[in-house]
Amino acid sequence: MNEDKKTRQWNEIVKAVIMAVAMGVISAVLVAGNPNTSSPPFVILCLLNTFESLVAAILITLFLPLGKFGERMTGKLDAVQHPIRYALLYSLPQALGNALIISMCVSFVNIAMAHARIPADQAPPLLMMWVSGLIPLLLPTMAMSYLIYFTLTLLFERRLQSDVKKEDTAKRMRLFQIEMLVVFALIIVGVTMAVGLIVVDRSKSTIQYNVSELLAANSRQIELNINAYLERMETTPTLLFSDGSYYAYDATDETLDEYEKVKSEELITDRIVDIGLMNNYLDFGIVYADDHKVGWISRGTQELFDGVSIYDSFAAEIRDNEQEEAWCFGIMDSKDRIYYIKRLNPHALLITSVYSRELISVFVHSEQLDEMTIRLTDGSGKIIFSSEMEEAGHLTPQRLEELIGYGTLQSGDSKTITDPDYFVNTNVCSNGWRVICSVPTDRIMDETDNLKTFTIRVSVLLVVIFILMGLLLIRRVSVPVDDLVTSLQYKAEIDKLSGVMNKGTFQESVEKMVKKAEQEKCYAFVMMDMDNFKQVNDILGHSYGDQVIIRFGQLLKSLYGKEVVIGRLGGDEFALYYQAGSDAAESKEEFFARIPGELDRVQESFAKEFEQESETCNLSVSAGVYAGYQRVLPFAEMYEKADSALYASKKKGKKRYTIYKEEQT
Repeated sequence: MNEDKKTRQWNEIVKAVIMAVAMGVISAVLVAGNPNTSSPPFVILCLLNTFESLVAAILITLFLPLGKFGERMTGKLDAVQHPIRYALLYSLPQALGNALIISMCVSFVNIAMAHARIPADQAPPLLMMWVSGLIPLLLPTMAMSYLIYFTLTLLFERRLQSDVKKEDTAKRMRLFQIEMLVVFALIIVGVTMAVGLIVVDRSKSTIQYNVSELLAANSRQIELNINAYLERMETTPTLLFSDGSYYAYDATDETLDEYEKVKSEELITDRIVDIGLMNNYLDFGIVYADDHKVGWISRGTQELFDGVSIYDSFAAEIRDNEQEEAWCFGIMDSKDRIYYIKRLNPHALLITSVYSRELISVFVHSEQLDEMTIRLTDGSGKIIFSSEMEEAGHLTPQRLEELIGYGTLQSGDSKTITDPDYFVNTNVCSNGWRVICSVPTDRIMDETDNLKTFTIRVSVLLVVIFILMGLLLIRRVSVPVDDLVTSLQYKAEIDKLSGVMNKGTFQESVEKMVKKAEQEKCYAFVMMDMDNFKQVNDILGHSYGDQVIIRFGQLLKSLYGKEVVIGRLGGDEFALYYQAGSDAAESKEEFFARIPGELDRVQESFAKEFEQESETCNLSVSAGVYAGYQRVLPFAEMYEKADSALYASKKKGKKRYTIYKEEQT
């Protein structure tokens, strides 16, 4: 595949430009199709990406030797003489190298612009954003780049092979049909796959967006439900503050006599009973600094604090709290109760509790998110309640904790995260607890994986159908086309009058044989000319002369086999060329010895065939032969030597042959 270096470079630039435009459009479609990114209008985005791709592609073509890698691959794998194989191998390093570098450049610019628009305290690392944006871009751009490079390389290389000698036309036509079938099959695969992947990617983006929105809505609703539940749990005990005697009473006050204590505690107990009936409390009572209890403190709670001060344990949970209240979970390693603590006075705490499993009534979710896991956690990440019951009391899974980032959000805040592992949304409740709704990404993306598989199957099916239809069409068309091509080829190569090769075809055939000739090859170039042929035209007419030409051509074809190339050089002048056969037993001497015998046979056959013309017009045949050995001479040189031998025959009286014999040893 020899071509001018400048032409090749221009071809590579053209390929790069076409490929860059396609890649710029694809990248713009992918970026614009992602609902999580804010991008400029599609036309502007498309122009920006295309311009970036063009600049990168031209610089790569001019300064990176990707074409040399392709040349080395085709050379090592002996693909130079096979157009399709050559295009497949030659395009590989250029297409993949260009696609990788351009995708990296274009994606980096897009991601950097998007990163700049994100608040600094919320922006993820630029490198992480770049890698996540680059990955979905690589496959479609590489596929499109390779398809474009392959197709254009095949077309350009065919155009640049004009100096290569052509093979049999019918054979080339069939090969061309098959090649076009393969090319269009690859184009169908590439286009279908590219469109399918773009559709899948946009579908994936849409699903991600919809799931994130639905997840956020569910998480927000659960947060509201929990806030309402907590508010109810907090509001009910405040009824104790309706009378100062309820919350001002201090059982540790030594100035109170026993009667006053009993009366006060009876009043408080009656009030607690009245209020407690309003909710399904496990505990609803007051604990004083000396661990004295009024109301009901369940046996389960008392057993938790066996040998430990209940008051001191709960008082430690309030810490620095202006409202002097706290919600507790996991105190003394309890996993089944939630406690609400409220300070009544410096020496008294109101304690209420419910089973954590009762929260199931507020954990509602959409039927579209059956795979969603709902968790309620405290500020330290300990799971208070989970739709996966066995998780209660354990810490939040590490991956979710990394995504959420405890301590970064305040009450009422919400955060949505889309990650390769999870779709996550978290909301902060009024008491600082968190609602965490999460769905494994792979469960949501099953549909897109199915769509991707379906796309691949459809592509394969389309290719199979196309190939079968193409083969059927080629079979139906090839017979008449082959006949037509063969007919046209015959008309183009064969002299219409004599039935042997015309001068151009004869020369081309001889040069091809010379090019393929082995060393130490014997060969012969024979020039023949009919003596006194002009008298045939003058005496018998030009039509008769044409018949003589026809008969002489047929005579030569009957005397020599297919291994001999026969041609009419013009007028009544004919030429023959042949080489020693593949029979290694024939020596050089034997080859040269049989030449006179063959020429004698031509003389005898000619005399019989044209006996009447010989008597009437003195018609005969003369020949000049150049016989050589080892180095085969160029056509022009052999022609000149054989023609000089023919001239010698004419000069000696015609009706004879002269051998111009050279032995180059």
